[in-house]
Amino acid sequence: MRLVCTVSVVVALGLVMACGGGGGGSAENTETANSPPSQVEAEPTRIELLDSSPTEGSPAIDSNLSTLNFSHLVQTDLNTELVGNCRNFNGATLRRNLQDLSTGETDEVLDHHVTCFLDENSNYRFDAEGTGNNDDRYRATLSFATSIQSERAITVQDSITSPKETINDFFSAYVEGALLTDIEAPAFVDSLLVDLINELVEDEWENLTDPAAHYDVISERVTYSSRTPSGEPSDSLSGLISRPVVDDNFIQKDHFIILTHATGSTPSELNSSDAWYILANLFAARGYLVVAADNYGRGNTGIEEETYLLANQTSYNTLDLARQVLEDRNYSDTYDGQNASVIGYSQGGHTAIAVWLMSELQEIDRPSIVEVHAGGAPYNLYKTVRGVLSHLNGSCDDDVFCRYVDEATTVPFATNRIIPALLSYTETGFFLNDILINGAFETSFISGFLNNEIEYDSMKSLLQLNSFTDINNLEEIVNANVKIHLYHSEFDRLVPAANTAELVSVLEAAMTVDHHQSRCNSAGYEAIFNLTDRVGLIHTLCGLSVLNDVLGDLR
Repeated sequence: MRLVCTVSVVVALGLVMACGGGGGGSAENTETANSPPSQVEAEPTRIELLDSSPTEGSPAIDSNLSTLNFSHLVQTDLNTELVGNCRNFNGATLRRNLQDLSTGETDEVLDHHVTCFLDENSNYRFDAEGTGNNDDRYRATLSFATSIQSERAITVQDSITSPKETINDFFSAYVEGALLTDIEAPAFVDSLLVDLINELVEDEWENLTDPAAHYDVISERVTYSSRTPSGEPSDSLSGLISRPVVDDNFIQKDHFIILTHATGSTPSELNSSDAWYILANLFAARGYLVVAADNYGRGNTGIEEETYLLANQTSYNTLDLARQVLEDRNYSDTYDGQNASVIGYSQGGHTAIAVWLMSELQEIDRPSIVEVHAGGAPYNLYKTVRGVLSHLNGSCDDDVFCRYVDEATTVPFATNRIIPALLSYTETGFFLNDILINGAFETSFISGFLNNEIEYDSMKSLLQLNSFTDINNLEEIVNANVKIHLYHSEFDRLVPAANTAELVSVLEAAMTVDHHQSRCNSAGYEAIFNLTDRVGLIHTLCGLSVLNDVLGDLR
């Protein structure tokens, strides 16, 4: 344990006594030694936090909390050391390059992650202490107090048992009911699109349409113990657990599956028209234990704003559910190990990368993520938002992040999801009506953001904190043996493929990446791209193709 404190160095004045005598008597001469003047070491310059979990100064954090993080801006030359006054302290830092800020005073954002044991009713302080090349000292601090330790428990609220014969028909019903009927195009175009999609179904979705289910499946809507986006304790978050109905002859798989859902999905609703609920059942029918947390703001917490594309907030909840499932003996007959595969697409692909990175930063053995399948995601959240704003003010200049921005589809993802989440759970310095007027971006916000004015620095930094394409120390953090599979269609109008290309470039500096470029880029996808400018269609089709591919790999 290392206690964090600042010690002022004080050199005390010393009093030296000199004695002498003679002539049958004595005389006492006193001489004061001249000591160096007092030297008080200056306090380090305080660095403001950009974001943290729990929130700085929180008065009653659950002492069961064993993981936390805090982030701040720095200059590249700042070397930092993490210290904290908790038991079994471990810390790691993810560094990201910053761009487009108003000045060059800061050019990195550091995201510190700490793992340790907290005691009940105690005060804690964690410091990132830094020294620059000029020997100037800096300090960023997260402090909070704990309350009593809560009980970690999974509560089953509802469950459905699906026979394997029914599961075999889940996806076909989804294609007919939720996908093909949602095509909006002139009749002759609609007919051509349906034909092209049916060809994809036959050529690329064989595992989805004929999943060869081996087991009946129990799917449970559960609540579990975790935290709110501010780090406060909560036992009301919800999720889905799907598992095969096993007998004495059942052989466990060598890992379990963490699903991270896409936009609009709520796996815990046990809805057979929800693609991620269907996917959970397909994997469970193959013998896998499947865990899928609802994002905060969906399911049981649906009255709150969703933590949309907020990397750390969604990852804490996902990992908390996964760990509690592994601790719960009710699921040990299905899986009793620690290895996990994480699977996500679109918003869920962003969460999948975030969950993997957080697990690498934390000093906790379970789960051990050995494989990640992620596709079609806005890994560069900052450029995604900037692309929308560039389109709106006519300054796109054919940039890949704004080339296909559509005001009916793409812009609402920013106005209705990304910006509200950011304003609800972080400190941007803005209120919603500073940015949006009647649901549309305010003109002065667009120009100020694009012109790199100083009041937008915090928002830009937070968007980049929730991006993965400018991480510069990945090789210090990750296990290079983890298998990373990435997918993206070059014809995706909703989420530009440049997101994945940039992520591949970052990851390949630290590990081997399997970039499935042949997936979703066939002549059929190109034909659909040329036939319709409907923004989300290829994005959805590619997602299903990716999930078919993953289902084929995980037999």
